[in-house]
Order: sequence, then C-alpha cells, then structure tokens
Amino acid sequence: MSSRNKLILLLVVPGTLFVMIVTQIAKDYALEFLRETQNESLAGMSDQVVHLIGIYNNEITYNMLEMEEIIKQEGGQGDRLYEAMRTVAMIRADFVRGVVYIAESGDITGYPITFWGNFSAKEEALIHEQAERSRGVFEWSNTIRSDIGRSGTFGPTSIVTKTIFDTGGKQIGYLAFLVDLSAFLERSAAFAGAYETQTLLYDREDRLIDFMGAINVTTPVLISEEYVQTLSSALSYFRREGIYHSVGTMEANLGWKIVVVGDVEKLESRFEPLSQIAWAIVLFGVLGFLCIYVAVSWWFTRPVMLLTKGIRKVAKGDLDSKLHIRQQDEFGELGVQFNRMTATIKALIVDLQATEEAKRKSEMQTLLSQINPHFLYNTLNTIDMMVDFSPKRELHEMINVLCRLLKYSLDSRSEERTLEDELQYTKNYLYIQSVRYDNRFEIAVSLVSERLGAVKVLKLILQPIVENALFHGLHPLEGRQGRLDIEVVERNGDLTLIVRDNGVGMPWDRLSALRSALSGMEAEDGIGIGVLNVHRRIRLYYGAEYGLAVDSAIDEGTTITVKLPLENQTLAANKERLKR
Repeated sequence: MSSRNKLILLLVVPGTLFVMIVTQIAKDYALEFLRETQNESLAGMSDQVVHLIGIYNNEITYNMLEMEEIIKQEGGQGDRLYEAMRTVAMIRADFVRGVVYIAESGDITGYPITFWGNFSAKEEALIHEQAERSRGVFEWSNTIRSDIGRSGTFGPTSIVTKTIFDTGGKQIGYLAFLVDLSAFLERSAAFAGAYETQTLLYDREDRLIDFMGAINVTTPVLISEEYVQTLSSALSYFRREGIYHSVGTMEANLGWKIVVVGDVEKLESRFEPLSQIAWAIVLFGVLGFLCIYVAVSWWFTRPVMLLTKGIRKVAKGDLDSKLHIRQQDEFGELGVQFNRMTATIKALIVDLQATEEAKRKSEMQTLLSQINPHFLYNTLNTIDMMVDFSPKRELHEMINVLCRLLKYSLDSRSEERTLEDELQYTKNYLYIQSVRYDNRFEIAVSLVSERLGAVKVLKLILQPIVENALFHGLHPLEGRQGRLDIEVVERNGDLTLIVRDNGVGMPWDRLSALRSALSGMEAEDGIGIGVLNVHRRIRLYYGAEYGLAVDSAIDEGTTITVKLPLENQTLAANKERLKR
C-alpha cells in the first residue's frame, strides 16, 4: 500500500470514527439538554407567573389603600369617591371590572354605576360575608361566576374585600374590587403565548379557575380540559401521559397554584434528521479534507499571518504600517482595504483634532463675546441714572440682574445648562433692555411643556439671537409697537426654539447672504456675526443636522428657528467617538 493511501487511511478512518462517536454523543447530550432546559424553562415560567400575579395583587392592594384614604376623607360618599373609583377601573381596565363601597348605612357607591344596586345582589352578599370574616385584612374570595367579567356572562371572577374603619377604630363600611380572573391570568401569563405551552390557574381549594393556551391558533392543544378540573387529577393526568409540567404556589393570602405545561416531544421531533445530516457532513468533510489541506495551509495561512502582524502594529499606534499582499483575491482585497482603513483612521484623527481645536476656539470666542463692553457700559450708565431718579428697590433689582448675567456668562463648569436656565438668562437680559428702552417693546416667552425646560442645551445660544432681534429688528422700528416672541416647542422628535419679531425685517440680499453663511459659505463682513457664532457652535457640538434657519420680510419682521436634539443622543455618540 502506497504512502499516500496509508495517509488517507490514517486521516479518514480515525477521523470518521471519532466524528461519528462525537456526533452521537453530541446528539444525545443535545436532547438531554433540551429536556432539562424545557423543565427549567417551565419552572421559570411558573415562577414568573407567580411573581407577576404577586405584583398585580400588590397593585390592587395599593389602589384599595388609596381608596380607603379617600373614603375616610369624604365620609364614604361624594363625586370625588366615584371619580376615584372610575379612575382606578380605567387604569386597571385590563382586569379590574368593578369597584364598590358599601357603607354601614347601606348606601352604595360603585363603578360601573349601572351594575351596583341593580344586578349585584350576589356580589353584595359575598362582600358582607367575606369582609366580616376578614376584619380589615385584604381577602380574595374563591371563584364566583359574575356577569360583570370580561369573559362574558358568568365569567370567572374573584372579589377582593377590606373592612373600612374610621380613625377611632369604628367600622364604617366595606370596600371591594371585582377582578376578572380570565384577564388576570392572561395578563400574568402573556409571555407564555410565544411558546408551545399552556398555563392553568387553580384556586386555594385546588379547583380550576381558568387556563390559557398558546396564541398561535394552529398549535394543537396539549391537554384535555376534562382531566384538569382539579389540581390532583391534573397532576395524575400529566404523570400518566408523560406531559412535562411545573407547579408554582402562591404562599400569600391568595393561595393559588399555577401549572405550566410544555410539549417537549414536539421539540424533540425536530431533531430527528440530525444523525443523517451529521453523517453526510462527516463523509464529505473527510473526503474534501485531504484535497484542500496543502492548498489551504499555504494559501490561507500566509495572508492571515501578514494581516495579524499588520493589526498588531496598528494596535501599537503605527498607523503608517502597510500590508503587502499580492494575491488577486479576497485576501488581496482585504489587504487593500486594511491599508485604506489605516489611512482613513489617520486622516480622521487629524480632522478630529482640528475640529476639536476649532470648537474650543469658537466656544471661547462666544463666551468672551457675551460680555459685550458696549452692553456693559450702557447698563452701568443706566444704573447711574437710576441712582438719581429710580426707587431703591428698582436699582437693587437692576444690579442683581446684571450680576446674574455676568455669573451665568462666566461660569465655565459645564458646556450645557438646562433650557429653563437658558431662558431665565435671556429674560434677565431682556429685563435690562426693557429698563434701558423704557419698555418700548412687548416681550412674550412661551414654553409649551415643563418637561422641555429640563432638557440640557448648549449654553449661551439664545441671548445673541435675541440681541440681534432687538437691535436690528425692533430698535429701528417706527410707527407701530414692537413685539418679540420666544417660543419653545417639540417638532419631529427635536427641540425647536423660535425667536420671532415684528420689526423692520431684512432686505432680500442681506437675508440671502446670511442664509449662505449659515449653509457653510464664507460670510461677508458684518453679516450676522452673533447668529453665525451660535449656528457654528451648535453644529460643532451636536452635528451638521442641527443649527439655525432664518426667514424674514421687509416691514413684517424676522423669524429665527433653532433646531436642537431633544435627547442628546447625537452628543453622546460624538463624545463616545472622541473617547475612542
């Protein structure tokens, strides 16, 4: 026998036997693991249902405690009590079907109002009996059939009762919630509908309350309802038929049991073709192994080793490292793309450094420009005149506002402040201008939602725009009352600030020049320096999709719209990129 044939036998026979044994072991292990996993999953599902029922039980308890406080405050009657009942029924509409308070005098306040006192004799009798027995403790009744339930006439329902006492310990009535148990189970076991399972709910006397199967209507029923009317008969049936199941028990006052049933046999049947597929793969794999071994060891290993060396060099910071793979295939393309990637990374680092430097300079320029010497001079001059003619209180207020402006402008602890802080800063600025110009202008600030006031925004972006509107739009205005509106709204998931004046407006050529500058073109001297400063800071900080837009018409006024991210996801992404 030739050495070549010996090599084939030495490689193929032991390898084939080894793979066959491993495949069989893996198959057996996979099936056993499937069974164990299914059992653990069923146990987890039952525990989860128990946990969710406990949570919803606690929610009902909290609602009843809140209702008890209202009853004590309102004396057990009144519109507030009925509205509270209606609110609870709407909030818990998925499983709470009715709420009622029965006073010692026999007066009934309940929701829905058409049910209580008309069709509720059975429920009222049970409430009296159960509340007297529990004496102030939350008590769930055994299952009753009430036509108030969502499941139709005489659906499975449980009544949760509590005796109400006044502050002196005197019994004043009974409070009860009617819970639709079908909906309660459906809510608690909703996650099980995505699996081939069924969930059964038993009361404290081990009687079946209700059960829920898989949502997929094509999935066959795993169990017959006639065998599971009691917990003991159900467990006997499951053991007899070899049905996998898990039981969870609520130890609290409910005393319910939850059984989750799963179909492991169906899952196992999906693995039947495993052996045939495995053997076919083994056969073709061993035959092809010898044919490609030598070629792969040379063709594949060499470029991979070169790529590994290149990656290690880049990891050490050598971005000038290049791969020299001459193969005209995927490995060659990989080498070309690797070289391009390192060059791109190097260029991006350079661009990022330049961008950060530009951002730093822009922010510094903006912060310095806020302390406008001319504005400061005029303000101090106004204060000087107020010393002679204005009341002391107004003088103090003017100085306090100026101090707040300076403090906010010079505070370098953070690049961001809340929108509420930014609006307050702008209001302080407008206050000084109103005093200076003797309230010549009407000013309105509108924040449509208090939630928007807590949004973090880049500081010192609103005041330059307002200053531009005052001095270039409203100050030259003659013949009518000037007005400045600042509006904060949410549009398409973004935060939008609108500064609108009814001033003299801008000529078309000036508006066109300003729009060109906002789009990135070189700005002409004196064209919207403060506005452009804000626009560039926003773009540097949040990205190119954010910034300012301007609209204006002669003798009608100017509107500047500022678009910012409502939630700073863009900013977070930029910061994460800078960290890397």
